[in-house]
Amino acid sequence: MPAPCFRTASGLFCNPVLVSGVLIGLVVHSTGCRAFRSHKVSDENIAVARNLSLQGMDAQQRGQWDRAETLFAAAILKCPSDERARYGYAESLWQRGARQKAVEHMEEAVRLSGNDPERLVRLGQMYVDRGDLARAGRQADAAIAVNSQLAAAWALRGHVLLAQGDSNSALTSFHRALSYEQPLPDVQLAIARIYAKENRPQRVLATLQALATTYPPGEVPQEVLVQEGLALRALGRHQGAVTALAAAAQIDNPPPELLCDLARTQILAGDPAAARQTLAFALERTPRHPLCLALASELSSPRPAVITASAISP
Repeated sequence: MPAPCFRTASGLFCNPVLVSGVLIGLVVHSTGCRAFRSHKVSDENIAVARNLSLQGMDAQQRGQWDRAETLFAAAILKCPSDERARYGYAESLWQRGARQKAVEHMEEAVRLSGNDPERLVRLGQMYVDRGDLARAGRQADAAIAVNSQLAAAWALRGHVLLAQGDSNSALTSFHRALSYEQPLPDVQLAIARIYAKENRPQRVLATLQALATTYPPGEVPQEVLVQEGLALRALGRHQGAVTALAAAAQIDNPPPELLCDLARTQILAGDPAAARQTLAFALERTPRHPLCLALASELSSPRPAVITASAISP
């Protein structure tokens, strides 16, 4: 595909970008600068903008978000039509909480990219985080129209549908995403949550165990272990549930709700002594946590296992 900007005897010349269907733009691969604006950009400015953008991307990878923001802003000044600079600047703004400005620059990055599907998806994700589900859904649809096999686009559509309360359609979109790419942890966790709400613990367990196998030993995320433990408990496999929840409680800073779930499950597994130890640890850290206090009260009753089992959350 020929680049839209090229050298002629009279200088740098940019062809207009042909727009068709969902506006697939032609990319200048060597510079990242797009021919969407009427003013001319010198070769020197294009080169400088490209270098600044590369430095900005490196700063982002190093977690130096303030430096990245400065570099991308400078790149935009040199080449306002460089969509990579716009994209990087938007991500940097988003990182520091300037959400509205970030969305505006991401919208411009999408326009400059000629509706690149990956840019559309990222914009849609920003819309979801801001609660603008209608716009997010339109970005998902536009991305799918360009690339129907883009897993991220189907995942975005699924998250939008789920937020709108249509869990069945969301499930269809999530499974479509997984048919194109695996693993997708956020998608697989969302599927597991849908199955849990539908009281289908066997499907929850199958989904989470498939996800867990994609992590190295000892590196399964806490939430995956928690949801796996709750599914095992729902299936009456209490000892396995204790093992999963105990592993989750060893990660980072376990929330008191997790410790309460572990204690409840330990009681169901026939080990009230372990449950007392778990609750003592939880109350040492959060002495006034209502769930832990209530469970401790149940555990001190004459029939703790019966009372606690009847109070188990689904």
